[in-house]
Amino acid sequence: MVEEYPKLAETLKNELKEALLGYEHIAEKKAFVALVDRGSLIKALELLNKISGGEVHLTSINGADLGEREMELTYFIWLLPQKIRVLVKTRLPKDDLKIQSAVKVMPAAILYEREVHEMLGVVFEGHPRLERLFLPEDWPEGVYPLRRD
Repeated sequence: MVEEYPKLAETLKNELKEALLGYEHIAEKKAFVALVDRGSLIKALELLNKISGGEVHLTSINGADLGEREMELTYFIWLLPQKIRVLVKTRLPKDDLKIQSAVKVMPAAILYEREVHEMLGVVFEGHPRLERLFLPEDWPEGVYPLRRD
């Protein structure tokens, strides 16, 4: 499937243009990593869905506190027909932790987004049920256990 990676890179470059901030193929991990502008995240996910003919599996969404200024979200996606693992990353400034929910494009995002919201405080706009998932009811509002601050 090595020949699929250059095709994927070319498609992403052509469709996302300047919204594709960077990409790399990590051969030893059999993965393709793409960094996209947060305003184009949904477009990138829709594109991956189209490339795979709808046979795409969102396996996880991870959030990471990068320090004083930014949070990073990583969407782990498996393109089933191509047998390609794609990591779509985007960054959010800490003073504006809002991003469009991916639930309409990839329904599996529903629980992953709730977890990232609860643990890091990222607001997924348009999420149908952005409420607590793991923390107890008496957990203090505005305290996010995985944030560095």
